[in-house]
Amino acid sequence: MNDVKHIVAIDLGSNSFHMVIAKEHQGQLTIVDRYKQRVRLAKGLDDNNVLSPQAIARGIDCLKEFSQRFSRLPHSAVRIVATHSLRKATNRDEFIKAAFKVLPYPIEVIDGHTEAELIYFGVAHTQPVRSRTLVIDIGGGSTELIIGRHFEPSLKASLDLGSGQLSKAFFNNGEITRHGFNQAYDFARIQLSAIADRYRKYGWKTVLGTSGSIKATQQVLKELNGSTKITRKRLTRLKKQLINWSHVNHIPLSNINPEKLDILPSAVAILLACFDMLMIEEIDYCTGALREGVLYGLSQSRNDSDIRQRTVDSMIKLYHTDTSYSSRVIAQLLMFNQQLMATENQLTTEEFTCLTWAAQLHEIGLNINAKKRQDHGAYIIRFSEMLGFNQQEREIVELLVKNHRGKISLIYQPDGYLTSRLLFLITLLRIAIVFSQGRLNRPAQPIKLNYNSKSQQITLASNTLLNQKGGLEEALNNEQQRLQDIGLELIVKQNSMALA
Repeated sequence: MNDVKHIVAIDLGSNSFHMVIAKEHQGQLTIVDRYKQRVRLAKGLDDNNVLSPQAIARGIDCLKEFSQRFSRLPHSAVRIVATHSLRKATNRDEFIKAAFKVLPYPIEVIDGHTEAELIYFGVAHTQPVRSRTLVIDIGGGSTELIIGRHFEPSLKASLDLGSGQLSKAFFNNGEITRHGFNQAYDFARIQLSAIADRYRKYGWKTVLGTSGSIKATQQVLKELNGSTKITRKRLTRLKKQLINWSHVNHIPLSNINPEKLDILPSAVAILLACFDMLMIEEIDYCTGALREGVLYGLSQSRNDSDIRQRTVDSMIKLYHTDTSYSSRVIAQLLMFNQQLMATENQLTTEEFTCLTWAAQLHEIGLNINAKKRQDHGAYIIRFSEMLGFNQQEREIVELLVKNHRGKISLIYQPDGYLTSRLLFLITLLRIAIVFSQGRLNRPAQPIKLNYNSKSQQITLASNTLLNQKGGLEEALNNEQQRLQDIGLELIVKQNSMALA
């Protein structure tokens, strides 16, 4: 294990301090731990940009705790970056000297463009950026906007516009008024006007939002609307509701950390200004941010392959899955996919990719408990660091793994995804597994598919062996019963004769 390297990335933000610890081994990066503490440096800045002794003390206490978390890790690389509040603080040297006594590593106070670049790299390393994408990061003291594709940021901007800053100026003591909200919105529009024309002309296909302010907004919208999509219509409804609540202490929401409530009104105001000034249609949340950009900057891991496949490969290795078996399941799925190309049930590239990932991961729960492997596998996927996967991809793969055998139970529906379509993917995976049973090294079985919302018909070649005890026929009979339980008929034919 001498080639194992531990990497520590620390982000000293205006609202919170974050630390990510990762282990790098043979080109693979695995997140070991994440820590976060609310320090509120931005609220500690006075009108002359002097950081208060109380804010400095909060920051130093947090760094003491961070130091204890990784000080004994062997072979560590550490990078600490500080953003808007320490950029602005006229007495930042006082903070840096005190910090060095408890955490003896240099603190880089980075400029806005460097911050924007690191944010973009954090996003690109945790989620594939295949088309031109606008990334928006609303921090406590500044907002970064970056347009890029793959690992190449093309436009970068850092604006003096943060959720903590606006909370202090327009929502003092947690009060939410229409006048204060409009003032915050107008302030944000003025800041955005410096870049809006240039960004609109350059254009983008996708918009991703990252960091705490946007995450908090997404969580609230999900609780209120049942969807994770951030749209102008939903933000406008949320604005009206916030004004009706009149104070952050009156917000009756259960799925958001109470500490985040005080920045919610300002985050919504900034987002509404972004929608209007940049003519955005919708925003998806992304987990990657500045600290991931710092982390991958210290890493030697390759960045030219699909991040999601690297994540899957790491899980396969960690849970010792049978790759030769899963490759046969994938071969059967590939045959299905080729057949479906000329039908109304044609799989999208994204759907087939999710099926492939699920086939690779469907046995990761086997070492925990063979009988309940599907439940354990789904649990692992839900609570693992699935770098590169967006929320919908993770949820689809989790549901496919959970339902690859045994009773079919969807539990929930991934945002924007039809239940009927998800059931179709589940049946494809289950049938592919049935025809790969026995772990025999044989080619994919020539099966014809015919699917509709009420039935799945499969027609077998005449030489397919069915009548072996405990073999294929029994497995198909079991599948017929499982699918019947959810109202879907499985019809099996061979030589044009229906099987009993």
